[in-house]
Amino acid sequence: MVKTKDKTRLLLVDDDEDDYLILRNLLAKIAGAPFRLEWVATVEQALQAISASEHDIYLVDYRLGPEDGLELLANFDLVQRPEPFIILTGAGDDRVEARAMNMGIADYLVKGTFDAELLSRVLRYAIQRKHIEAQRIEQLLEINRSKDEFIALASHQLRTPATAVKQYVGMVLEGYAGDITDYQRQLLISAFESNERQIRVVNDMLLVARLDLKKMTLNQEAVNIGQLLERIIADAVGPVSQRKQKLRFHAPARPLYAFVDQEYIRMAIGNILDNASKYTPHGKQITVSVHAPGNDTVSVTIQDEGVGIAKPDLERLFKKFSRIHNPLSIEVGGTGLGLYWSKEVVELHGGGIEVSSTPGEGSTFTIQLRRIMTPRQPFGRGASQSM
Repeated sequence: MVKTKDKTRLLLVDDDEDDYLILRNLLAKIAGAPFRLEWVATVEQALQAISASEHDIYLVDYRLGPEDGLELLANFDLVQRPEPFIILTGAGDDRVEARAMNMGIADYLVKGTFDAELLSRVLRYAIQRKHIEAQRIEQLLEINRSKDEFIALASHQLRTPATAVKQYVGMVLEGYAGDITDYQRQLLISAFESNERQIRVVNDMLLVARLDLKKMTLNQEAVNIGQLLERIIADAVGPVSQRKQKLRFHAPARPLYAFVDQEYIRMAIGNILDNASKYTPHGKQITVSVHAPGNDTVSVTIQDEGVGIAKPDLERLFKKFSRIHNPLSIEVGGTGLGLYWSKEVVELHGGGIEVSSTPGEGSTFTIQLRRIMTPRQPFGRGASQSM
């Protein structure tokens, strides 16, 4: 807290000087006079003073002339602010109180109904509640950090033996250990495929842990998005062919460049394309296209003829560990991490992902990236950014 000579600094936001004088007199009656009151009368002054974060408690009048005190406070994230905010009104109003509490207001006082003792108690309790709340939030953050570190460590320890298993089974299948029977080959192929699924799960967990721990570094460069999509589609041809699906690519008429980490964006878009294939019935079509809707954006669109997503489920689509039930979800499996990770990576690049879908007809994912007009590096060759 910001204190001057061990006094708690209060800021009153009120357009009525009489209210300021009344509050000042009440504070003067509190034993030891532990509070120092300052006053601003306009919304403009209040915005500047609250933004400066130089006070310990803010008391805001609900009526500021033609303005609304809650509308003023809507400019700030009160839940995240370390200081308590208290609303003052001329009369009790349950609706105002409900709005205030939903915004993160610490308390609510009706003018003319409180004396110095009650005012002192409200101020002290507001500070104490904020302090306890800050401690609780920090504890939750520490639990989350510990969880993410555990997931990262556990995933790494799981991936090492799984990779070794992949190598040894692969060597046996390649004949390095001598001839094997058809039955043995069938069993080894099943083991190899199961191990591959485990490695994919572990890799997803590692990527998400690295993202959540802010340990992801972007090595950005100017990338021809059309050429990048050609490589992504080449990787997807095998699984798509196995499902007897058609994969069409509409290349741009001219090169379109974005300043991105090529490997991470390739994985993010590839994951969305793989998802489209998994949730599209055999024999259907997936269409990938890239275009520039404006000078500052490159849009990659992946459209499928799959099972689709119901409107209530769209808001859960990109949440961590969230899996949406549909006719193919049991067959496909998965961790519920892929789309979360893809969206986070695209947003780290300053882009975004939009989804439109009709159940039973298919979905369209649109990945938007920041476009650069020339292939030259805008910040120097091989620019890096840590996240």
